[in-house]
Amino acid sequence: MSAFWKNGLIGAFLLGFIGLLGSFNASKPRILVLHAFDQDYSWVRTVDLGIREALKNNRRPVSVQWHYLGFNRKPHADQREDAAIQARRAITQIDPDILIAVDDESSAHVARHYVGRDRPRILFVSIDQPLEQYGYRGARNVSGIAEQLPLAAVRDALLTMRPDQSARIAVLGAHDDTGRAELAQTQAFDWTPHRLVATEVVKDFTAWQAFVERTASQADALLVLSYGGLERGGDDHQVVAGAEMVNWVETNAKPLPLGIQASYVEDGGGLSFSPPPFDYGQKAMELALAWLEAPSGAAAPPVTTSAHFRVSLRPTRLATRGVKLPAIYVEAARIGESYFP
Repeated sequence: MSAFWKNGLIGAFLLGFIGLLGSFNASKPRILVLHAFDQDYSWVRTVDLGIREALKNNRRPVSVQWHYLGFNRKPHADQREDAAIQARRAITQIDPDILIAVDDESSAHVARHYVGRDRPRILFVSIDQPLEQYGYRGARNVSGIAEQLPLAAVRDALLTMRPDQSARIAVLGAHDDTGRAELAQTQAFDWTPHRLVATEVVKDFTAWQAFVERTASQADALLVLSYGGLERGGDDHQVVAGAEMVNWVETNAKPLPLGIQASYVEDGGGLSFSPPPFDYGQKAMELALAWLEAPSGAAAPPVTTSAHFRVSLRPTRLATRGVKLPAIYVEAARIGESYFP
């Protein structure tokens, strides 16, 4: 056989192989993971670790892509709307079978627009708002994991640190979708024998500082909700770094501060009890893969929650306030890789 024909056959084989490969990739189910915050945000990184852990055990060919809204760096409404428009364009381009929408902002600005459609199916993760807020209740193409803040763990830890004493609790967070939803959940919780004495979500760091100073003599504990994306205040529209906010709280707050997100301790805080981002990510991808296997026209899986929570601990911060927790808290933080000596 001449070299011409040999090269021609090789070329035809390669073209055929590329065509088959392209057809195979195009036929794989597609999943798009939509995050409310940046890729370098600690919560997002850990959710993604859980997603990838679930994918390790998956045997079905599937295409998974990620999109990040970056709202922790975009406090203004016009910035967020632009980011949401770009996300909806990505959904149109990728045409995913399933959209995994992480956190309330992803649902509020993007995912809710696809309720009731054939594509994509919506799998929400870590939303604090009621399902009705986004039109999810009873929707045939919606399932997911609702967030339950580990408030019982906070209540019990306060009893451990203050034996036979109730605590007056002030609650502070950012005035955004997540912060407002977290506050509503906090207000609805039964804190007995403790009680809430002041609650607020604020729009900037100046108001944040004012609340901490105002409640200095009213409370024994300060529960810090989500705080990303707050501007400095006044004419200064710079977004304040989380580490600056947390260090200011730890230095200036008279009540004992406790976070409700793992990032609170990562940013320099002493103690937090947070929803489990790794478990959320792993469970979300497992649900998505199972949903892909369901027969056409099958009902959406039931909405679920996670029974787990994450303890994060920085003992040097607690030591400055004379607080020492039992060893079980330390071990829980170590096991969860959220112990900061």
